Amino acid sequence: MSEPRLQGTDGVRGLAAAADHPLASGMDPRKAYLERGVFTEEFAELYAFAAAKWLLESASEGIISPNAIVVAWDPRDTEGRFYGAIVRAVVRAGARALVTGVLPTPAAAVYMASVGAAGAVVLTASHNPADQNGIKIFLGLGAMKPLPADDEALSARVWETAREETASAAGAGECSDTAAEARAVYSDYIRQLPNCWLGGADIEGWDLSLDTAGGAWSGFALEILDELVPGCAAEAGYYANGRVNEGGGVVALEGRSEVGGSEVEIIRGHAGLRRLFEAGRARAADLRAGRGFAVCGVFDADGDRAYTLVYDPFNDSAHVLGGDGAIVLQARFLKAEEELPAGAVAAVTIESDVGAATALSELGLDVRFLPVGDKWILHAASDPADIFALGGEESGHTIVPGRLSDAYGASRLLAVGDGFKSFLNTCASIHRLSQGKESQKVYAELAEPFPRGFKKTLYGFHVDRRLFSPRTKAWEAARTALEAAARGFSAGVVSRWAPLDDDPSVLYLALEEPGGCPRASIFVRNSGTERKTGVTLRGPMEWKAQLLSAGEAAVREILIHIKDRSDPNTLAEEAALRGLEGGPVSAEAFEDMLEKIPESELGSEISPGRIRKEAIRGGLVSSEGGRLDLTGLGRWYLENGK
Repeated sequence: MSEPRLQGTDGVRGLAAAADHPLASGMDPRKAYLERGVFTEEFAELYAFAAAKWLLESASEGIISPNAIVVAWDPRDTEGRFYGAIVRAVVRAGARALVTGVLPTPAAAVYMASVGAAGAVVLTASHNPADQNGIKIFLGLGAMKPLPADDEALSARVWETAREETASAAGAGECSDTAAEARAVYSDYIRQLPNCWLGGADIEGWDLSLDTAGGAWSGFALEILDELVPGCAAEAGYYANGRVNEGGGVVALEGRSEVGGSEVEIIRGHAGLRRLFEAGRARAADLRAGRGFAVCGVFDADGDRAYTLVYDPFNDSAHVLGGDGAIVLQARFLKAEEELPAGAVAAVTIESDVGAATALSELGLDVRFLPVGDKWILHAASDPADIFALGGEESGHTIVPGRLSDAYGASRLLAVGDGFKSFLNTCASIHRLSQGKESQKVYAELAEPFPRGFKKTLYGFHVDRRLFSPRTKAWEAARTALEAAARGFSAGVVSRWAPLDDDPSVLYLALEEPGGCPRASIFVRNSGTERKTGVTLRGPMEWKAQLLSAGEAAVREILIHIKDRSDPNTLAEEAALRGLEGGPVSAEAFEDMLEKIPESELGSEISPGRIRKEAIRGGLVSSEGGRLDLTGLGRWYLENGK
């Protein structure tokens, strides 16, 4: 392929903008997306047109509706400019567009499999900020996501498609409103065994809430729970004029295992946490006596990720069960139900906590480490050579095969990454865990479902990801930095470069005992959805300081070699860092400082709140007691980053 691949870890995503946006004006929409990260309506239409053609041509033999493509979206596109473009593109490509409207990504995949469509096109930027949008693709019968070979083939089609063809194609397709049907199919699917393990009696006396991040589960998830137990739940996050993932959702909780009751700022600013603490504190005496739980399911905008929050009345805290915690608890549930065959496969990604992998192994599971992205877990689940039990990644994707009846009445196994299903089954696992145990011991197990290791990801934001790949200057510099850092670990630890056959774009260093037993890992990879490159650290708690030192050494090389100096966000970030050289300031003062920078100096509008959050996540700025200050890495960057 002469042109580069467009897809990241899961589809395409970028800044949602009109074609005349300063970063895209006058550019081919594909180039604007690839080089500037701008997702225009024209690009969306071109991409969806090429994808629909490709899906129709690649449709599996024997599917029920080989000319049909499901089209769904999350609620961020309030004006309908992007989803209108996608529907037009699919129809012009000659497909029957089964238009579901706002629908969670997993529900779109279930509906696609149920009607036997050739594929699905879902308009969403998932957990990304509300000012972004993107497209996810599902393939036919197995509800698979494209693997790298598929991504290359699809990218080639997008590059080969003339822009004029998209606009002028007559199209023999049609459009059907299937919103009610799609919701009914999913509701029926999720209420049945083995898809949902939770019975109504299991949650009597519980206080359940849902933080839907203003996304596609808004209203819908609550409707399903009300059918299970009327009035059992409340919704903390809801439709809010397209402002998805703001003031709630999974993103704000990434990397957290607990939120203490004294952390007033994060609780006040997060819908799910706020509702959970209010409910838990009001019922603390009942909860301590073992009469129910206070639990909140937290999602992202398109609903394929979920965290489960459990209020602890003994410590006035919220336990955060991410993907690792969820699959460990679910595996124990399956073991207790005698539904876990010996030697069955558990698939985790290289981002998983080493303690979670150990816990799964102790249950008799064959643990497989896979590249980042739930598509790899879906691929593992479809391997006929294995008995696949479950899989997931810490980000909140969990996958346990379910069973689906299609339009012909045939029943078959189906694996879909489904945040709501995971939440329900985690609740069932909590209920099972609590049987016959003292309440305090139950909360202690929820606080630590497995012996946790150290885990952290350091980021370089606003980077040119094309500059980090095998044999580039940035790649070799990061490799050299990590090799030097590895020499500082405990005696007897063997460092080994461990390239991933399925994803060679990851720089992966394994730290092992002499016999080959993994102890820790450090890997550097580009985000597949955002302009950032991460250095991920996993290992035992006692190695925290050494792992952090190694990670920071790699991040410095990222900042030097691939930071995009033309990006308005980079310019704003550097200006803000210089504003901190005089000493700490409040978060409000930090954002005010950014708002005062003339747009003409930056080249485009920026989001002060986003710059603040990314500077903190990138380790350039610290936030303590509501005050922001430069870190050592931030000061180093100002001195050496140019």
